[in-house]
Amino acid sequence: MTTFGSGGLGRLRTAMAASVAGVLLFAGCSGGGSSSDSGDPQSGGTLKVGMSSEVTTLDPAKGSANAMALTGYAIYDTLMKVEKLGDEPQPNIAESMEPNADFTEWTMKLPTGLKFSDGTPFDAAAVKFNMDRHLDPKTASTAASLLSSVESVEAPDATTVVFHLEQAYAGLPYALSYDGSGTAGYIASPTALQEFGDDYTSHAAGVGPYKLESWGPGKDTVLVRNPEYWGEDEPYLDKVQIRLIEDEQARFQALQAGDIDYAPTINPTIMLQAKNDASVNFVQGVGSDQDSIVLNTTKAPFDDIRVRRAVSMALDRDEIVELTKEGMAEPAVNLFPESDPFHDDHEVPGFDLDEAKKLVEEYEAETGKDLSFNYMCRPTVNTTDVIERQLTEAGFDVTVDVQESTTAVSNFIAGKYDAACWTMAGFLTPDLLPYRFFHSTGDLNSAGFANAEFDKLADDARLTSDPAERKELWGQADGILTEELPWVWTTSQPIGFVSSKKVHSADLDDPSRLRYYVPTVNNVWLSK
Repeated sequence: MTTFGSGGLGRLRTAMAASVAGVLLFAGCSGGGSSSDSGDPQSGGTLKVGMSSEVTTLDPAKGSANAMALTGYAIYDTLMKVEKLGDEPQPNIAESMEPNADFTEWTMKLPTGLKFSDGTPFDAAAVKFNMDRHLDPKTASTAASLLSSVESVEAPDATTVVFHLEQAYAGLPYALSYDGSGTAGYIASPTALQEFGDDYTSHAAGVGPYKLESWGPGKDTVLVRNPEYWGEDEPYLDKVQIRLIEDEQARFQALQAGDIDYAPTINPTIMLQAKNDASVNFVQGVGSDQDSIVLNTTKAPFDDIRVRRAVSMALDRDEIVELTKEGMAEPAVNLFPESDPFHDDHEVPGFDLDEAKKLVEEYEAETGKDLSFNYMCRPTVNTTDVIERQLTEAGFDVTVDVQESTTAVSNFIAGKYDAACWTMAGFLTPDLLPYRFFHSTGDLNSAGFANAEFDKLADDARLTSDPAERKELWGQADGILTEELPWVWTTSQPIGFVSSKKVHSADLDDPSRLRYYVPTVNNVWLSK
């Protein structure tokens, strides 16, 4: 039996962790080096963080994982954890999590004596309350899809939670870990949820290292040290102040000026500036983030595989990297970049302008229609002009539709597009985010991709705890994606973290822990 316990952890992905160790790419800090350079961690101080999106809710059943990740992880922590890229899930708040023989039931054991930051008890009943909210269709939980295999949750005593599964799933502990694509591992105070209802976010309560001091639309979110924190080591900071600065350049300038201390960036130009600026520290994270063009396969012209192949062949990915990524990215050729434990040898059709033109001409001759489509993208994406030119050179008639980010995301999820730029965010296992995008029943499958063979491979991968078998199954599934092309991969998406010289963290020492665009503050300390 595979077990995830505080004494003897099951080695669900040991082989994958070993294989990824040799391919992680590390970008060093400029000037000041890593946080260990300043000796032992120090306690105290206020950390000012600049973020690109505003926290609109702290309800784990309502919020976008990315938008609330920094604040949510600090307030709630997670039941399980995956420390860094390639690691297996380990107990975090939970003491253990063990399956039965066929992965149709998981039993979690909890510690005693924990309290939410509002003083109420954290126990199995609280975990069940949160899980039941996610599972209730009336809640319309944003984390429901992560728990789609769960039929019911039972709390037979104060320290035991039993997950009864409708479909066997060997990877359930991943869904309860810190993950940029989900909030199922966050446990909120049932008392606060029931008492404050729609006003819960102003009174959010968890068991994480920090608790909420203040929040409001258009205002900074302020966190303070949680004196009830369950961990052996107290959080280092007195306070965390999270400020909305949407523009990347403005955010970097605020850091240079000392107005903030810490900020993420996905802008390669800013990353290059930060690397060459001795007054700040810069670390490039390691993750699975990749840019793509998502093609709506439910309607013309992308219901035709020839057109999808033509898109892939029209893209000169090396030129995209050179012109838009400052050399800090790589061409993307399949679902899994080289740094991912699941990386395989499949590739989408590569750049071949002549063949792309032939496919476009063939389609137009057969249909009697110009090969035209709308390309929806967001203003923060800097590859749009290059991609538009490359597609036009292949004979496509492209109309670029730049939409404000919130609108573009809503239209993407609703399938209201012909083609759309999209970034596949980092994921702990393809059983989570990729499954949701590509499985025919996936809640994020707005491209309308439906392939029975792919579904079977992805479903079979969820039934095994053997890392080699799971990788083999997902490799075959990825081969189908590179042939059928519901998504056309373009380049990897570099993620960077810029900080002042006084900011230090175990996460900044090891970029394989920085696997998402959103930074974490749980381990940050400030030197005096």
